Amino acid sequence: MFNIRYRLLLLSLLLTIGTVLSACGSDSTKQSGDSTSQSPQSASASSTSSSPSSEGDSSAALGDNETRQYKDFSGREATIPVRPQRVILLGDSPGDLLALGVKPIGNDFLGEAYIYKSDLDGVVDIGFPHNLEKMMSLDPDLILQSADNDASDTEIYEKMTKIAPTVLYNRGAGTYERIREIANILGVKQAAEDWIARYESKAQKMWDKLDLKEGETATVYLSLAGRFYVMGNYSLTLLLYDEQGFRPTAKVQELIDKNEFFAEISEEVLPEYAGDHIFLLSLPGSEDEKAAKELIESPLWKLIPAVKEGRVTVSDISWNASDPITMERLLDELPKWLGK
Repeated sequence: MFNIRYRLLLLSLLLTIGTVLSACGSDSTKQSGDSTSQSPQSASASSTSSSPSSEGDSSAALGDNETRQYKDFSGREATIPVRPQRVILLGDSPGDLLALGVKPIGNDFLGEAYIYKSDLDGVVDIGFPHNLEKMMSLDPDLILQSADNDASDTEIYEKMTKIAPTVLYNRGAGTYERIREIANILGVKQAAEDWIARYESKAQKMWDKLDLKEGETATVYLSLAGRFYVMGNYSLTLLLYDEQGFRPTAKVQELIDKNEFFAEISEEVLPEYAGDHIFLLSLPGSEDEKAAKELIESPLWKLIPAVKEGRVTVSDISWNASDPITMERLLDELPKWLGK
């Protein structure tokens, strides 16, 4: 079952990160200036020191049992395998690992309705709260923990270190920055660069095909947990607000300027945020989908210019994600939504 309340909690936590938005907004576009420079992590033995920004490419020549010191974004250090083979992921973005050619052996967010759900076949659900006994039985050589660098991260981290070497990664970072960080941890830095290059090439072709008018705007609304939300610059809008893509409306830009990834809004103010194109997302078969359908039938909704002109896409909320797998598949999906 789609873990709606947990997703809301996660998003609420992300809102507390004051500096993340600019990275998120830029990483999926060429505004980011995020250069490509990753190959397998350098290390020669357990005495080798490493940090998230370290360079090099010597891990391929090392055995599977080689280790290195790694300092994560929170400042914590751990001795980890140069090339981890059995990774448990604590976090809601297993697509980050899959895009790098790494399939986690366990995950605590398997209840999410990922677009790439079938790619997670065989991954063990370790539950939340975490089933520590099950985690130990998986015999991980690394636990990769999604984090916002707050007190709750520390509590979980201390439990995890008793099972296997544990590294925190910055879940709030933009897509490019995040997968580079994870690739560095996993010793597959080049895999991140390969994905970024492939994505940017494919994105360029898609935007050329769409050939949007200058200043054309778009808005993403969510029907989620009995409420309506408008997205700032996070998840799906990371793609839509590419420098060659759509622009946010003035009201949405206000959210972005205030570092707000999303905002709860009432039905009455929905039109104030509406762009030339509207994307309304909800979970298929849920009460939220029913609420979205009721909204579509409301007189207020029908007065919105984009609605009158037939520029509305109603789709699965699972597309509202910033992992590489979803983002790359969106490059195929978006033209279909727009009838191109």
